[in-house]
Amino acid sequence: MLNNEVTVVVLCCRVYLQTSAISDLKAFINQHPVQWQQVYQLSTKHRMRPLVFKVLSKLSADVPAATLQQFRAYCREFLLFAVDRHQEAARIISLLQEQGIAARHYKGTDYALLLYRDIGMREFTDIDIIIDERQADRVTALMQMEGYDMYHEKYYRKYPAHFQRHIKEVTFGKACQRGRRFSFEFHYRPTHGLMDLQYSFAGLLGTDYLQRAYTAEDYYKLMVVNNGASDFFPHLRSLMDMILLYQKGPFSVPAALRPYELLWQQLAASLLGFETAAPPAHNNTYQLLAHRLQARAGQSYTLLQQARVRLSLAADISAKWRITHRYLTHLLRPNANDIAALQLPYFLYYFTKPVRLASNLLKQKK
Repeated sequence: MLNNEVTVVVLCCRVYLQTSAISDLKAFINQHPVQWQQVYQLSTKHRMRPLVFKVLSKLSADVPAATLQQFRAYCREFLLFAVDRHQEAARIISLLQEQGIAARHYKGTDYALLLYRDIGMREFTDIDIIIDERQADRVTALMQMEGYDMYHEKYYRKYPAHFQRHIKEVTFGKACQRGRRFSFEFHYRPTHGLMDLQYSFAGLLGTDYLQRAYTAEDYYKLMVVNNGASDFFPHLRSLMDMILLYQKGPFSVPAALRPYELLWQQLAASLLGFETAAPPAHNNTYQLLAHRLQARAGQSYTLLQQARVRLSLAADISAKWRITHRYLTHLLRPNANDIAALQLPYFLYYFTKPVRLASNLLKQKK
């Protein structure tokens, strides 16, 4: 059973989707004690503050003024944040195109406009852009010329082939005038190494994926991969993404992605009252994801939780072994943190990584 604060956030989503009436939310607020600071915190974790505020602002007589002001202040700040990033993304893409580097905006304000027709309605942090993997060096040079710091630069410079094999994007950041950082992620692959399924952007969207704007169907496929197969629908925003895209359909996804499509549909039906043709689910994977969404969750899954979900979705023993092997290899493989900490021949990092991990565990226990 949902606690009162989670119920308020869920009912806001339902009111927005028109799967519940605003009178249901009003009645619940008036009949139950609500800790409003927890409502705000949950809205933050689920990345839903603009949407929750939009709904709660219609019930100003039933919601504490201080709570509405807290939401209002954030939403004003976020709108400025979104406008700044929209403009900076357009500027960077224009610079890339001037140098003959094809690039396409991905998610962020582009996605908010598609789903909500308002760049201030969908919370985001990074500016995501899709590029061709072969252009990563040129993109890096341009971003550094523009004053951006490259994250994991030592790893990228020292072992570029290894980096591009295991990391799906190059990332950059710099301070902006309003105090929060501009953060760019240039994706050359939609999938990361721990995922069961591996796709290219060309495979999902067609070979012209860098030459055209993206449709709702393009985004639907990308979000089944990103929100589902990669992240396992970690917060309510990820379910809202899928529902709002689905309403623009019907769309189809590759057969291998169908289990993840069924998952969001089952979660959306049970939590948000959004019904599709998906059969009801009570299996372990559904229960794990539903429990996290109904509790005070909203954050990303840990590595072990990801492994548990992937194992629960595996079709047979062979698939379970491949997943286990992939995660064990990932734990043993040196990463950017190891390479940044010490200057060593690559093979020696396999010996230093266990020491670093053990040291981190000891620090956490203290």
